[in-house]
Amino acid sequence: MTAALPAECQRIRTSISSYFDGELDATACDVIEQHCQGCRKCAALVDGLRETVGLCRQAAASPLPESIRQRARESVRRLLDESTASESGPGKPRAGRPDS
Repeated sequence: MTAALPAECQRIRTSISSYFDGELDATACDVIEQHCQGCRKCAALVDGLRETVGLCRQAAASPLPESIRQRARESVRRLLDESTASESGPGKPRAGRPDS
């Protein structure tokens, strides 16, 4: 069993998402940053999340290769077709599709 986090760490961790989203005022950001200077566990969490957010932003800026885009479109079409078929039930025509 792991030891419970100190109350200050718990407070900091409940604010981390807002911290990264830029929703906290400067005072609240300073509290998190000062806490992380003295708390290795929270500092490691913040550093890891900062790196993850940065990687996600980089990935979002790069276009997907066409082959992956095409596979994604096909998967979405297949899922939509399956969903439509299950909603209309057996023997019922699917909306917007001619009977086969």
